[in-house]
Amino acid sequence: MSSFVCRVQFLDDTDPFNSTSFPEPTRPPVYTFREDIPLINQLAGIHRLLKAPHKLDDCALQLSHTGVYLDLELSLSEQRDELEGFHQDDCGG
Repeated sequence: MSSFVCRVQFLDDTDPFNSTSFPEPTRPPVYTFREDIPLINQLAGIHRLLKAPHKLDDCALQLSHTGVYLDLELSLSEQRDELEGFHQDDCGG
Protein backbone atom coordinates (compact mmCIF):
# COMPACT_ATOMS: atom_id res chain seq x y z
CA MET A 1 0.00 0.00 0.00
CA SER A 2 1.68 3.14 -1.23
CA SER A 3 0.59 6.60 -0.16
CA PHE A 4 1.01 10.15 -1.42
CA VAL A 5 0.94 12.99 1.11
CA CYS A 6 0.21 16.57 0.07
CA ARG A 7 -1.62 19.70 1.13
CA VAL A 8 -5.16 20.24 -0.14
CA GLN A 9 -7.27 23.37 -0.68
CA PHE A 10 -10.45 24.29 -2.51
CA LEU A 11 -11.62 27.25 -4.56
CA ASP A 12 -14.99 28.55 -3.41
CA ASP A 13 -16.57 29.29 -6.75
CA THR A 14 -20.14 28.69 -5.58
CA ASP A 15 -21.07 32.39 -5.89
CA PRO A 16 -21.41 33.22 -9.61
CA PHE A 17 -21.21 36.97 -8.87
CA ASN A 18 -17.87 36.76 -7.08
CA SER A 19 -15.16 37.52 -9.64
CA THR A 20 -12.26 36.35 -7.46
CA SER A 21 -11.60 32.99 -5.87
CA PHE A 22 -8.73 32.29 -3.53
CA PRO A 23 -7.58 28.88 -2.32
CA GLU A 24 -9.10 28.03 1.06
CA PRO A 25 -8.23 27.41 3.80
CA THR A 26 -5.23 29.74 3.85
CA ARG A 27 -3.31 27.12 5.86
CA PRO A 28 -4.02 23.99 3.82
CA PRO A 29 -4.24 20.73 5.76
CA VAL A 30 -2.28 17.64 4.81
CA TYR A 31 -4.12 14.71 3.24
CA THR A 32 -2.75 11.22 2.62
CA PHE A 33 -3.92 9.68 -0.65
CA ARG A 34 -3.76 5.94 -1.26
CA GLU A 35 -2.03 5.55 -4.61
CA ASP A 36 -3.85 2.29 -5.45
CA ILE A 37 -7.46 3.45 -4.90
CA PRO A 38 -9.43 5.47 -7.48
CA LEU A 39 -9.60 9.14 -6.50
CA ILE A 40 -13.41 9.13 -6.63
CA ASN A 41 -13.34 6.78 -3.62
CA GLN A 42 -11.12 9.21 -1.68
CA LEU A 43 -12.91 12.44 -2.59
CA ALA A 44 -15.42 12.29 0.28
CA GLY A 45 -12.57 12.25 2.82
CA ILE A 46 -10.96 15.33 1.28
CA HIS A 47 -14.33 17.09 1.08
CA ARG A 48 -15.02 16.34 4.75
CA LEU A 49 -11.52 17.48 5.83
CA LEU A 50 -11.86 20.81 4.00
CA LYS A 51 -15.52 21.38 4.93
CA ALA A 52 -15.96 22.59 1.36
CA PRO A 53 -19.32 24.22 0.50
CA HIS A 54 -19.59 22.40 -2.84
CA LYS A 55 -21.74 19.38 -3.54
CA LEU A 56 -19.56 16.31 -3.74
CA ASP A 57 -20.77 15.69 -7.30
CA ASP A 58 -19.39 19.10 -8.35
CA CYS A 59 -15.85 18.49 -7.08
CA ALA A 60 -12.69 17.95 -9.11
CA LEU A 61 -9.01 17.61 -8.28
CA GLN A 62 -6.56 19.97 -9.96
CA LEU A 63 -2.79 20.06 -9.55
CA SER A 64 -1.62 23.51 -8.51
CA HIS A 65 1.74 23.38 -10.28
CA THR A 66 0.40 22.55 -13.77
CA GLY A 67 -3.33 23.25 -13.64
CA VAL A 68 -4.03 19.71 -14.88
CA TYR A 69 -7.23 18.07 -13.64
CA LEU A 70 -6.87 14.50 -12.41
CA ASP A 71 -9.18 11.74 -13.63
CA LEU A 72 -11.28 10.78 -10.62
CA GLU A 73 -11.99 7.32 -12.03
CA LEU A 74 -8.27 6.47 -11.93
CA SER A 75 -5.85 6.01 -9.05
CA LEU A 76 -2.77 8.19 -8.58
CA SER A 77 -0.55 5.30 -9.64
CA GLU A 78 -2.39 5.24 -12.98
CA GLN A 79 -1.74 8.98 -13.44
CA ARG A 80 1.95 8.97 -12.58
CA ASP A 81 2.81 11.14 -15.63
CA GLU A 82 0.49 13.91 -14.41
CA LEU A 83 2.31 14.00 -11.07
CA GLU A 84 5.73 14.46 -12.65
CA GLY A 85 7.38 17.48 -11.06
CA PHE A 86 5.03 17.42 -8.09
CA HIS A 87 7.54 16.55 -5.37
CA GLN A 88 7.11 15.97 -1.68
CA ASP A 89 8.69 19.41 -1.15
CA ASP A 90 5.71 20.94 -2.95
CA CYS A 91 3.35 18.97 -0.76
CA GLY A 92 4.70 19.96 2.61
CA GLY A 93 4.40 16.30 3.63
